[in-house]
Amino acid sequence: MEGFYYLFALMVTLPTAITLFVYLLTYRLVKKRKFSFHFAIDSTTILYVGSVAAIVYSIFSVNPIAYIALILIAILMICVFIHWRKYTDIVFRQVCKRFWKSTFLLFFVLHIISICYGLFYQISVVFIDLS
Repeated sequence: MEGFYYLFALMVTLPTAITLFVYLLTYRLVKKRKFSFHFAIDSTTILYVGSVAAIVYSIFSVNPIAYIALILIAILMICVFIHWRKYTDIVFRQVCKRFWKSTFLLFFVLHIISICYGLFYQISVVFIDLS
């Protein structure tokens, strides 16, 4: 059971490496780049959400789960509204696809920003403590 926790911690810590691994593995099995890319994005979106939550918690010591839930609900509402304005009929499958891709895009960017902020924050803490 302890190995599961280490595996989960690795997956949340390195979602970009796991996305690349899933892409390469899928590409070797299927030999279709577009399918492999979309499969890698779809299967690792939750890792980016968890990674952003863990990074925000470690930097600010605030539990961001409620904020993330509100962000996800807002993204879903925006996706439904855009789909309704464009097609007038809401097809749940298409809305879910758009929601999942939008979630990946947002949390991938938030992951990069939070990693950079965390690095700069820790470096500044080290240099402030040394002075």
